[in-house]
This record gives sequence, C-alpha cells and structure tokens, in this order.
Amino acid sequence: MTTNLALRDSAQPADSAQPADSTQPAPLGLRESPDPLREIPQHGALTRARAQQLLGPDDLAAALDERTWIELWSGVVVPAHRVDDPVTCAAAALLRSGPRAVLSGSTAAAMHGCTAAAEPATHVTVPYDQQTRSAPGLVVHQAWIRECDVIQLDGLRVHALDVALAELLCTGPQRRALACLEQALGQVGRDRSAHFRALIGERIARRRDRRGTRRAAALLEIAWADPPLASGSAGPDRPQAGDVGRGNYGPTLPQGRVRSFST
Repeated sequence: MTTNLALRDSAQPADSAQPADSTQPAPLGLRESPDPLREIPQHGALTRARAQQLLGPDDLAAALDERTWIELWSGVVVPAHRVDDPVTCAAAALLRSGPRAVLSGSTAAAMHGCTAAAEPATHVTVPYDQQTRSAPGLVVHQAWIRECDVIQLDGLRVHALDVALAELLCTGPQRRALACLEQALGQVGRDRSAHFRALIGERIARRRDRRGTRRAAALLEIAWADPPLASGSAGPDRPQAGDVGRGNYGPTLPQGRVRSFST
C-alpha cells in the first residue's frame, strides 16, 4: 500500500493523465485576446500544437524566433522566463512523454519537497510498451507503472514518495539517495519513521527489476531517522554512502543534512 507523505495541499488522486490547467498573467509573446489566457496552464508548458491554437502559427513562430518562447524538447514549448522552473520542466516532460508517463526518481522526490533531490535533469517513467527517447535534460525510464502508485501534485502525475525513494535508492547516486531518504525520514517523525522505512523496504523487496536492490537495502539500513549527533559527541560509526556494497565501513558522513521539506 502506498502512503503519500508529501505535505502539500495540492496532493490529489491521479485521475487525470495530463497536467492540470489554470490561468496566469500572459507571458511575453501571447496575443492580447483574453480568451487564450484562460487556456494557459499555470506552469506555462504547452504542446506545440496547442500553442499554435492559442497563439496562432505565425505568432508562435515569431515568439520562437525572438526566444520569448522556447521549444524545450521536441513538440513542447514554454515561456522563456519559465525555462529553468522545475515544475515547468516537469510539466513539459509529461507532455512530451504522453498521458501514461509519470514523474519518477529524483524528480518525484523533489516534487514531494525533498530539496536534496534537486538536479538539472527531469526524470519520467513510461510503460515498457512505449518508446520515448531521452533528450538533453530529460531522462526517460521504462518500468511497470501501477496507477495506485501515482498521485497528483500541482496537477502533475507523480510517483508516491515511497515509490520514488525506492527507485532512487536502487538507481540514483548513493549520496543523493541517502540524503533524500534521511530528509524524508526526518520529516515524517520518529513515531512514523519505522513504518515508512518498512514501506520503502517492501518496495525494494518487490521490485521486478532486481538491479541495485542490494545496495538500496544497505542504504535503507544505515539511514538516520534523526539528525546526526553534534560534532564531538559519542555515537556509533556507520558506512559511508559511497562505501555501500564495497565492504569498506568508514566514519560517519561529515556533511550536515537538511531536515525539512520545502513548501
């Protein structure tokens, strides 16, 4: 069973395949007519075909030439001032990848508020029967997608947090995966951390793709649910994240850890 631990009011069951639409002030390059503005989603990402309907083919071509709108990936355009916005990029990734795609891995963890998950690339997962290629800044994974594991955050299809963390522990950089896991465990609180840890462990144990599962189980075992002891305090050493799977158990990780979710 999936437990959604994202502390956001916008979390809702994923009953829609496409990013939700809402209005915002007109980005540079839009027509002055008020009607198209009501059709622009808050995140600003549009398929090129939809942008042509709203802006007109000539105006869209001019906006792309003037770079007030950017074709972020083939067939998807965004306002230039939103090109580095993570939610805009996430919405654009879903538009490019199709209605069955879901934000996954580090991108999903970041959508849930794990600041340690932030990275330039956007990660999406598509079903095995769909052939969608990765592109610069867009990493496409293939996996079995269960709709009961998908929720909506900010109107976008996102893997639930325990699913996203299990994937990140198996396939992501070890230090980033461990930092995200500890951030999530610290946020849910000591009374719920054991249950949440068990949920992630079950996800790892039931993964059809067994690659990385031994490493993930080791990271899950060594993760702190509470902040590390202050420098100089007595406490047990644990493996370095980079040493998991190598049998080299060194001192505790020296860096501090963010303990709260962004809002």
